[in-house]
Amino acid sequence: MRGASMSAKCGSKTFPRSPTYQGRGKGAQAAKGANHHHGAGPPAAPGAGQAGGGPAQPAPVSLASAPAPAAKPSEPDRGIAPSATSDSVVGATAAAGSEADDGVDVLPQALQKLPDHLRRLVLGRPANTLGRPTDRSNKIAIYVCAADSQDCCVEKGVLHRHVYPELRAACRARGYELHIVDLHWRTPLEKQQDHQFPELCLGELARQQETAYVVPVLFLNMSLGTPLLPNTIETQDFEMALGKADDKTLLNKWYSLDTHAQPPCYRLRPTTCHIPGLKEEREGALSEWQAEIERTLAVLQSVLPTELRDTYLSTALEQEVHNTVCMSQEMARRTLWLHRVYTHQPPAAAAAAPSAQEAELRRRLDSIHQILKSQLVEKHILRLSVKHSDGGLQPELPEHAQYIAEVTAQLTSTLRGIVDAIIDEDMAKTVGKPGFGLDNRLVQELTHQASVCQQASQCSVNRDYILSEIKSYVEGGSRAPLVVTGPRGCGKSTLVARAAQCCASWLGTGAGSGPPLLALRFCGVSAESMTLERVLASVGHQCQLLCDGGHCWASHSVDSWREQLPDLLAGAAAKRTLVVMVDGLDQLKSYGALVANWVPTELPVNVKLVVTLWDGSPLLAELKDRSTVIQMPKLDQAEAASILNAWVMQYNHSVPKRVQDCVLASVRDCTLPLYAKLLAWQTSWEWEQEVTPRGNLDDQLHTLLDQLDAILGKEQVAYGAALLCATKYGVSDSEMLDLLAHDPVFHSTSTYVAWAPACLFWARFNKLLAPFLQCVLCGGELVLQWRDATVRAAVEARYLDKTTKTKAAKALLDYFKGSWWSDRSPALLGRLQPMQNLADKCYNARRLQELPFVSHSVNGSIKQEYLLDLGWVFDKVCGADVFQVLEDIALEQSADADVQWLAAALREAAPALAFDGRQLHSQLFRRLTLDFPAASPPPAAEPGTAPAAPEPGEYVSVPAGRALPRAVLAACVSPPAPALLPFPAKVPDDVPDRLDLIVRIRDYPDYVVAVSTSREEIAVWDILRSERVRVLRGVPQPLSLQPVDSHRCIVLCQRELRIYDLDSCSLLAKLKGVMNQKMPYFGLHDQSHLVALSRNRMYVNLMNLDSGDCVTTFKAGEDRFLNSLLVSGDGRVLVCGDETQKPFPLLVWNLASRKLLYDLRIPHHDFVTSLAAITHEGHYVCCVAQEVDEPSANFIVVYDLQSGTLFKKWKPGVNTVSLNISSRDGCVISGLQDGRVLVWDLITGNCRWTLSGHTAPVDYLRLDAHGGIFLSADSKCRDRSLRLWDLNKGKLVAVFTARQPVTACEVTHGGEVLVLAEEGAGHPTTLRLKGRAAATPPAAAPAPAPGTTNGQAGQLGQPSRYFGNPEHHGRIVDFR
Repeated sequence: MRGASMSAKCGSKTFPRSPTYQGRGKGAQAAKGANHHHGAGPPAAPGAGQAGGGPAQPAPVSLASAPAPAAKPSEPDRGIAPSATSDSVVGATAAAGSEADDGVDVLPQALQKLPDHLRRLVLGRPANTLGRPTDRSNKIAIYVCAADSQDCCVEKGVLHRHVYPELRAACRARGYELHIVDLHWRTPLEKQQDHQFPELCLGELARQQETAYVVPVLFLNMSLGTPLLPNTIETQDFEMALGKADDKTLLNKWYSLDTHAQPPCYRLRPTTCHIPGLKEEREGALSEWQAEIERTLAVLQSVLPTELRDTYLSTALEQEVHNTVCMSQEMARRTLWLHRVYTHQPPAAAAAAPSAQEAELRRRLDSIHQILKSQLVEKHILRLSVKHSDGGLQPELPEHAQYIAEVTAQLTSTLRGIVDAIIDEDMAKTVGKPGFGLDNRLVQELTHQASVCQQASQCSVNRDYILSEIKSYVEGGSRAPLVVTGPRGCGKSTLVARAAQCCASWLGTGAGSGPPLLALRFCGVSAESMTLERVLASVGHQCQLLCDGGHCWASHSVDSWREQLPDLLAGAAAKRTLVVMVDGLDQLKSYGALVANWVPTELPVNVKLVVTLWDGSPLLAELKDRSTVIQMPKLDQAEAASILNAWVMQYNHSVPKRVQDCVLASVRDCTLPLYAKLLAWQTSWEWEQEVTPRGNLDDQLHTLLDQLDAILGKEQVAYGAALLCATKYGVSDSEMLDLLAHDPVFHSTSTYVAWAPACLFWARFNKLLAPFLQCVLCGGELVLQWRDATVRAAVEARYLDKTTKTKAAKALLDYFKGSWWSDRSPALLGRLQPMQNLADKCYNARRLQELPFVSHSVNGSIKQEYLLDLGWVFDKVCGADVFQVLEDIALEQSADADVQWLAAALREAAPALAFDGRQLHSQLFRRLTLDFPAASPPPAAEPGTAPAAPEPGEYVSVPAGRALPRAVLAACVSPPAPALLPFPAKVPDDVPDRLDLIVRIRDYPDYVVAVSTSREEIAVWDILRSERVRVLRGVPQPLSLQPVDSHRCIVLCQRELRIYDLDSCSLLAKLKGVMNQKMPYFGLHDQSHLVALSRNRMYVNLMNLDSGDCVTTFKAGEDRFLNSLLVSGDGRVLVCGDETQKPFPLLVWNLASRKLLYDLRIPHHDFVTSLAAITHEGHYVCCVAQEVDEPSANFIVVYDLQSGTLFKKWKPGVNTVSLNISSRDGCVISGLQDGRVLVWDLITGNCRWTLSGHTAPVDYLRLDAHGGIFLSADSKCRDRSLRLWDLNKGKLVAVFTARQPVTACEVTHGGEVLVLAEEGAGHPTTLRLKGRAAATPPAAAPAPAPGTTNGQAGQLGQPSRYFGNPEHHGRIVDFR
């Protein structure tokens, strides 16, 4: 089959293929691979900001043997040939090496069940990570396809001026960027009817597809647009046409045999060959060219069969439709087609039969209409009628004004539906991920770095010597770092990427055999790799995961990481050799530390560190004496020529002999891979013209920029380049169009929308500089920035004079400040957006990221406006991250005491704030209590006096003159968002070193019981004043405690149950018998009785609390072993699990009648009875169930215990790891393994809320006694954050992350107070909620059974009471 000459099938219709853009167009297409987004994830940044390397080398061939156009234009552009690195270096393929060893045995137990792609990321297996596409960025792009832009200019104007701004605001409210691409404006580029314009359109479409969800919007009425001559024709097809043509002169005039292509083909000659004035827009030249096109098309239409006409004779719009609707069912489902239909048209005069060309266009138009009707969703086809007018659409006419209003409404509603569906689907894919104790930010960074590695490794230079040196270092016993250095553009990044790929097949020196573990970082490709502090933090967190699966807690400073890094590296390398590779250490930004003192003089055993540096970097001098240094050797001419040849093959499919000889001769003077890349790229711009090699990198860069100025205009290029250089991270597509649209140089009066030239300029700028631009990942968003430091330096030297630099910085400042929105120029409404944060919706992250940086560039200082503005700091910590605030402080370089205090506080709190910035005031208040403690803390409460909560100001005393700490204290009293403030405790000298349990006391909400098993101690604490009021010591091994009433409690002491009076600190009784050692379960029946699982687990004992005797037993049958025990809050219903019979059933007793009510079973399912909960009144019990023979995720069932029937069944699709139920709130709460919390409605059965925020399995859920509020946590403390949720609103109330692992926690006072115990602290810490609106009083609780209480820890607003007898205040009793 003919490949390119065959028609693509789209449904049941035949659709013309788009031509394959080789030659000049191929460069733009191939270069996009440099910013490849994996179809659905953050774009990679090959080269990682450095210039190194060339494409992977095939066997040496001449430039003339480059292949011909690809067979099918719909296929991806040709990739680069595999690297020719010898097997002596690789040993085996990286893929084979890592497939043979999945690395599960290396990971800690907590991470061994990670999905494959996450496991490979953590292990550092870039070769295997990339088969799995990553998620798309939060970007949606509307791509406009228009056959006749003049005919549909009114509808397009409506889209740009009215529909797009509204949709953009709606997307931003949900955290998504909406961009619009429209290149159809009847500009001179489109009018000249060559293939530059279709190339540009399809290239921009492909670029958007790599980074965004594309929504095609098609304006197609009765025209297919400007006809084009085919760019290439296969030899056999051309010769057949030539043989049939009556007029062979035209075909021979415009087509010549390209013998350099393989296989040879006929290529359209450059228009300048016969019409030299076309590019200079000479008068009459365009008309002459259009006449030539019409005559030549007539010849081709007369001789080519239908199939080949569909292949070769297509317009730009047909190619766009082919690359959207026909190439992707997903994109077809979200394509919108607006079709205007005129009514009341005057009767047509009798006309002659249509010409052959008109008939052909009619046939193709009908064909494309049928394709669209068959492929598009019916509601996305907008067929709107309007009364015909000879002058076209005239908004002043009432009928036409009504039509325009209808177009606006229909476009808005339809596109809103499409965009909402995209966002909903994307959020469903990404919410709560990845869980398993992995921080989302780290996973994004590892994914992005792996993508960078894949792209850069494809650009491999055949340097076996250097790779062999790195391999010997990894497999050897050296404990010194390895530094690879060389000039800029020599291929260091490429070398590191290739070494990382090969690393999976090398053997380490660790205790276990197998490929080494890898921590790979390319500096400058993301916000996480811009500064040394963030690179070290990222590597440290990965090492901690490899070590124990936890999260690394360290102050965010180089000094802190220098202290912790050796231990982290040693822990990660305990089982395998760990290789850390940091590429481009000299490319880090100046708003972070630029030092090398973090590099250990002697690395831990089994740890290898590889760093690359520019040979002129000052850091090289610091590392030279304590490292092994390898100098990148200069390429010889043959290697440089081979690299150049490979680049040319990537960017071109055919290069004339004169260009070939010229560029190959030039590499004799300069053998840098970047120089070869520049030359090869220039050949792709204008292959029919001479390329002028300069013999050195700097001059060649300036030549390329000269050509860029000639094509796009020097003033325009200077401004666009200056905007990129003036930002901190880069500029997104939509931001760049906003900025360019406000500069008159990008305006035109000949287009319906004034800023249309800006749209065209930005697309061409990206096309012409594609290999030298990269997408940078910052906070989940993608922005464009310069890739190569050398290219950036040349651009800055050429364009960034003081005037241009100031203009760009000032424009960015006005833009991100929202000054343009305030002014609101009517002509630019379509390119204006408000910049403020959206309350309760989302932050404007890009404004938060960039505004201080550009403000510092313009004003020279940001201290008063940003650093000392606590509101701004809070917004930035929440909307961006705490690390960027620290970078702003470093940028300011201020010695101000308040700024330094803020920096110290944020560095220390950075690990907590990285989890959630909303706890800023909580962390700053903690710092205030340490740095500015009150001279005299609040006095202890008098015995018998009801507890009273001191205010924050009573614990802090800030001296006069310290404005920022005073402002922090004032904000903590009334914070802008709810905050859990940690109040200092009065810690006696004799407290234990650990608390294992914290329990609420009935009827005393201001007190809790704290249990220390190791110290055999139970204490009562006043949580409002954080002081201890009772102590019981010598309680043998207290493992569990349950209150009986206001003063009595049941304590499980080893395997014995004891009754203590917490007020008098006395032992009241010991219950007879002993508990089962592994399952010592018990529950309260009433204030005089409890039920407990027997020692042999075959029955349940009902025990009298006063006498300690067994009153009766419950038994389900012979030889049935019970494995759980659950008692309702009112003590009337008992539920036990049975592990004897298959499948495992649930047994339900009525404790009042002492009868077995139900034996509940589900065929082929087991109940996971350790995950069960029962309502207070015993009406419902929920439990997790698991299919016996299927490895699928478990699910939740709810039984109605009044009827014994299955009430609800829910399948979250992820394992449930915790469960709670509330009849007061009418819901079941389930904590999932992926970090989500789901709230299920007991009445409707629907999922009421999906709550996200945790980064680890949520295996602890605690309801407040009053209902409406619950606490969630990870008991294993991989995620140390405690999150307080509002059940009525489905929103987070507040969050707090402790400095140490939390060993116990409790919620009371309707969520107003949290009490927690940290590892190493023998006292509870009280967190009081500040800044929350008054709570809604809960519904009335069910009446208690006679002789019982509800067990409530006090109602909201209930007056405080002193605990027990005042004479017992401070009593300490030791039972030993």
